[in-house]
Amino acid sequence: MCGICGIYNRKERRPIEEGILERMLQKIRHRGPDGSRTLVLDQIGLGFNRLSFLDLDGGMQPIQNEDRTVSMICNGEIFNYQSLKDELLAKGHVFRTGTDVEVILHLYEECGTDFAGRLNGQFAIALYDDRNRQLLLVRDQIGIAPLFYTMVDDRVVFASEIKAILEYPGVERKLNLKAVDQLMNYPGIVSPVTFFEGIHSLEGGHMLRILPGQEPQNMEYWDVVYSPEEEDKGEAYYVERLRELLKKAISRRLVADVPIGFYISGGLDSSVVACYIGKYLLNSYYSFSAEIAGELDESPYQKIVRDCVHSTHYHTNVAEEEIWENLSEVIYHSEAAVKESYDVAAYLLSALVQDSPAKAVLTGQGSDEFFYGYAGYMVDQFRSMQRGSMSAEECACNERLWGDPYFRYERIHPEIRKIHRKIYSSDVRGEIDRFSAWAESPINVERVKGLSTQKRRSYIDYKLRLSDHLLGEHGDRMFFSHSVEGRHPFLDVELLSFVTSIPDKYKLDGVNEKYILKKASQGIVPDEILKRKKFPFQAPGMSAMIKHLGGREFLDDALIRKYGIFDADYVKEMKETYRQSDFKLMGAYEIDYLLIVTTVTMLCERFSLSI
Repeated sequence: MCGICGIYNRKERRPIEEGILERMLQKIRHRGPDGSRTLVLDQIGLGFNRLSFLDLDGGMQPIQNEDRTVSMICNGEIFNYQSLKDELLAKGHVFRTGTDVEVILHLYEECGTDFAGRLNGQFAIALYDDRNRQLLLVRDQIGIAPLFYTMVDDRVVFASEIKAILEYPGVERKLNLKAVDQLMNYPGIVSPVTFFEGIHSLEGGHMLRILPGQEPQNMEYWDVVYSPEEEDKGEAYYVERLRELLKKAISRRLVADVPIGFYISGGLDSSVVACYIGKYLLNSYYSFSAEIAGELDESPYQKIVRDCVHSTHYHTNVAEEEIWENLSEVIYHSEAAVKESYDVAAYLLSALVQDSPAKAVLTGQGSDEFFYGYAGYMVDQFRSMQRGSMSAEECACNERLWGDPYFRYERIHPEIRKIHRKIYSSDVRGEIDRFSAWAESPINVERVKGLSTQKRRSYIDYKLRLSDHLLGEHGDRMFFSHSVEGRHPFLDVELLSFVTSIPDKYKLDGVNEKYILKKASQGIVPDEILKRKKFPFQAPGMSAMIKHLGGREFLDDALIRKYGIFDADYVKEMKETYRQSDFKLMGAYEIDYLLIVTTVTMLCERFSLSI
C-alpha cells in the first residue's frame, strides 16, 4: 500500500495549488518512500507516495486509462487482480503497467460505480472521471486501508492520514469530543468519527460520490451479512472448505516482487497463518515477534511455530521504559488517543520489520471477530443470569445501542457514565448530551435484528473493535509509521463470505472458542498451540508508568487545565489511586482512564488542537 491525497473543486474550476499537494505528500512520506508524483487537472489534483510491491519500475501512480479520461490513485492491494485482468483483456482493454491496481480503472469503465464490489483486497481509492467531473472515494469492504476527507469552502480535501489534510489552509484544528466519548465507552472510535472535528473517516464498504455543485453522496456497497437462519452442511464440509479458502487467502497475500514476512505471536491466529505458509508454500519467508517485559512470556510458543515453519526469524524485547518513551510518537502516527499501550509494541515491531528485507507482513487479525474468539462470546451463554441485575436504564440503553435490552456489550454504560462525569471538566460535563457516544447507536441496528447473540456480537465487534481500532490506529498506522504494509488473510472477502455462513455451534463449542478453525488446523498447526488456553495480549498501563517513572509531563496539572477537557482535581485523585502499591487494573477488562487522559492530552499537544 501507499499514501494518497487530493483536492477536488466542487464548484467553479480554479487552479489546484501543486505546492499544497506537495506539502500534503511530505507529511505522509512514511507511507510511500519509494517515489512521489502529482497530477493536476482542471477539477482535481491528485498526489501519490509509493511503497512498491509489483512492477517496481513501471507502476508509479496516478494511473490513467487509454484516453486519459479517467484518473486514479490507490493505496492498497487487489488480490484477485489476475482473474479480473484476464477478463478485461478479453474484452479489449489495454494495460500499461504490471500492477494489480490498474484493473480498477478498466473495471470502472465496464461496471461504473459497481466496480468496487468486484474487488477482493484492501484499498482506498480516489477515482476521477473527467467526462462528468465525478470524483469517487472508495474504501475496502472491511476498512483496512484508511481514507479521510473534509470540506473546506467549495473543496473536498482527502488523504490517507489526517496529518496531510491539516496541511491544507483553512482546515480547523479542533478536538472532536464525540471521539473522546467513544473511546470512553467502546474499544475505540467508529467511522465516520475521528478525533478531529470536521474531518471524517470514510466507512469500510462505502463509496463517496461527489459531483460539481452537489452534496457528496455516501453510498454503502458492502457489509457483513449474517442470516438469521442457519443451514448446517455438517462439520466435515466446513473443515474442508475452510482449509481450502484459508490456503487461497494466504497465498494471494504472498504475491509480490519484494520479500514478504509474517508475525508470530504464539497465539492461534498468527500461528495458523504461519503454519499454513510452512506446510503449503515452500518459499523462504521472514517472521517477526515481540515480547513485553514483565508480561506473559510467549517465546516458548513462538519457538514451537518457528521450528514448524523454518522461517528466518527476527525478535525484539520491548522494555517498559520504551512504551512510555515512544507513546507520544505513537499518538502522532495514530492520530488518535488510546486506552491500551500495546500500540507501542506494534510500533516497535514494525520498526523491526523495517530493518529486515521484508516490506510487508501477514497477520492473524480478524479471526477473533468472526470465529467468536473473545471472552464475551462465552459470557453470552450465561446472559439469562445477568437479566435480573440489569436496571431499566441499562436495558433502555442496550435496546437503543444494540437492538436488544438484555445484550450487554462489555460495559454497563449508565454506570460508567457516573465515572465519566467525574473525569470530564465542569464545562465539558455540561455539554455531555451534545457529544454523547451512546445518544444513538454506532451501528445500523436493523442489521442485527433477529440474529443469534453470537452473530450480534460478531457484527458489533467488526464495527466497533476491528475496523477503526485494530486495523486502523493499532494496525495500518503502526505498520506505515515504518513504511511496512500489513496483510490480513482472515479478512479475504471470499473467505469471509464463507465464514459468516458457518453455524454458531461450529465456532463456539461450549467454552472452546474458534472450534472449527482449530479443527481445520489439525495436522498443520502444532497441538501445543491448538490446545493452548487463550490469553489476551496486554501491555503495561498508567499505574506502572506512575509507580516506576513518576507520571511524566502529560499528567501535569497545568497541562490538564490548559485544555479544559478533564477535571484536574479528579485526575490528581486518580493519580494517587494508581500510585498505590496494591492497585492493579484487570487488563483488558477495566478501562485505563488515566491513559485516556494522557493520550488525549498528547494528541492535543502534537496537533495543536483546541476544544
